Amino acid sequence: MNFRQLALNNVKGNWRNYKAFLISSCLSIVVFFMYASFIYHPDVVNGNISMRTMITKGLESMNYIVVIFSALFILYANSTFLRARKKEFGLLTLIGGTKAQLGRMIILEQMMLGCIAIVVGIGLGMLCSKLFFQALGVLLKIDKTLPLVWNGKAVLITAGVYFILFLVLALFSVWTVGRLQIIDLLREARKQKVEPFAFTWLCVVGVLCIIVAYVLCFQVTLMNFLMYFLPIVGLTVGGTYLLFTQGSTVVLKALQRRKKSFYTYPNMFVLSNLIYKMKDNARFLFVISIITAVVSSAVGTLYVFFQDMSYKTVAGTPHAISYIEKGVNTHNVISEEKTQELIKKHGFEEARKVTYVKLPAKQKIVMFNGEHEMPLGIITEKEYNAEARKQKKEEVHNAPGSATMVLLDMMNDFVKIDRTKPFEFTLNGQKQSIKLNDPISQSVFNDEGYLIVNDQDFVKYAESVSDEEKTKYYGYYIEDWKETEDLVLDLKKEIAQEQQENFHNSILTYKAIKEQGAITMFIGFFVAVLFFFFACSMTYFKWFNDKEQDRIQFKSLKRIGMTDKEIRKIALRQMGAIFFIPILIGAIHSGFALHTLGKMLYLDLWKSGAIVIGAYIVASAIYFAIAQRGYLKHVKS
Repeated sequence: MNFRQLALNNVKGNWRNYKAFLISSCLSIVVFFMYASFIYHPDVVNGNISMRTMITKGLESMNYIVVIFSALFILYANSTFLRARKKEFGLLTLIGGTKAQLGRMIILEQMMLGCIAIVVGIGLGMLCSKLFFQALGVLLKIDKTLPLVWNGKAVLITAGVYFILFLVLALFSVWTVGRLQIIDLLREARKQKVEPFAFTWLCVVGVLCIIVAYVLCFQVTLMNFLMYFLPIVGLTVGGTYLLFTQGSTVVLKALQRRKKSFYTYPNMFVLSNLIYKMKDNARFLFVISIITAVVSSAVGTLYVFFQDMSYKTVAGTPHAISYIEKGVNTHNVISEEKTQELIKKHGFEEARKVTYVKLPAKQKIVMFNGEHEMPLGIITEKEYNAEARKQKKEEVHNAPGSATMVLLDMMNDFVKIDRTKPFEFTLNGQKQSIKLNDPISQSVFNDEGYLIVNDQDFVKYAESVSDEEKTKYYGYYIEDWKETEDLVLDLKKEIAQEQQENFHNSILTYKAIKEQGAITMFIGFFVAVLFFFFACSMTYFKWFNDKEQDRIQFKSLKRIGMTDKEIRKIALRQMGAIFFIPILIGAIHSGFALHTLGKMLYLDLWKSGAIVIGAYIVASAIYFAIAQRGYLKHVKS
């Protein structure tokens, strides 16, 4: 038997161990190849599709992330496989095998697995590329889907990148094993378990770190995000590390001391072994919990921009179309007759027209720790309240000499106004002051950053501004605003280029955010799925690393009279704890991260967050249900 045959037999003999590794590796290659197929597709290279630059840059960035995490995953998997086979390597060395021969065998084995993963991954990638192109075609609204062509560049780049990756990591594995002596290799399998020990005070510190991080999450705003980001991340990561390295042992030992529950089947068998497993795998479980938190938070963020941000943007434009003209009745943007004609032409006869006159003023505000001069519109509360009643929103009532400022959501964080002093502004070159009431964060017009004043005050201010300097707002409330795209495009054709900035609409803004969000979500989805498989497969490898110990334990339990069903119950609880505890802790971290994002963007993300985190946990449960069957079958054999 030569080394090639020995390596091939080792791969066949350890096929169950390598199965999850191959599936995850193939999946990463499939994702990389599909992205590369799009980037280097002739139609994309020649610029025949819309948003080409944005999508290709996004896919290239994702491919870098895929390769980096693939390298970390393969490195971890290789170290797990080698650790489980140290006794085997020691015996081979003992019977005369040299380190060079051992290294050659390791390289052959790992390159066999790598080549299988590359061939299968590229093959599956070719099959999936058509569906990938069709899905992107739907999102980009391409009339003709990208044809499936032989993309030699994508094949060569994918095969080359992953071949080099597998080769470099195989050489690293050889270097790792080559540093060990025969006695180290043989002794690894016979190491005695040391009684786990932990400091209770470190466990308390870990819990306090996480609690403080969670409390700080409720203090974050868009303005202080950078100040709080590192402390929150640092406290969360540090607290989670202490929770697994110290807290798991402290909690399990506390459960052991509760004699009544400890001696209840199957708790004694589960806890006695689990305390060693949790201590041995503490750092690994910490990493899995952080990966879970990052993946869930990233997917949740993408889902928010896809699902919630578009509606948030539309909420700031309650009128389907609007425009602002300088001067009362100048019609220098578009004539009312033309607007009405186009509205009727597109079947929106029931569109409700809204107008108001605004006085142009200037204000000095403190923003980003500096004073800035910004434009400020002044409107009468009579016109504001008339529209507020129709939209069933809260009305504003100011006493003479007082006013209410409209600051939409995030502007409250940016703009700092001292309401203890009279608010000063400049109107037609003259300084004015007025008392400010509490600001409101809703607007009934496609406008923001304006001042609502008492009708008497408005008349007084209007006397100093000529009709030519005033601005007039024209808005149209259309119930079925999602059908106004053709109307908006026709209106834009009638408006001069220099006046386009004065024209606002809901539908194009909504569509732009929705489409970009959908594409980003679609691209990110594959990477999220890949990370999910990486995280779950790493836990699967941990199971196999302990398979010999589990096999001995199960045989011992069988000798004392336990049935297969009872042993399975014990095994499932131990495996479930190792698998689900880091996922649940990561999910909790993710929930607070999404809450912080929602607080910054003034969005209620509990529903979106629950959907994303719930989907991740359900997917993990499905993976566990499938993986545990294969593992237990292997241990029993």
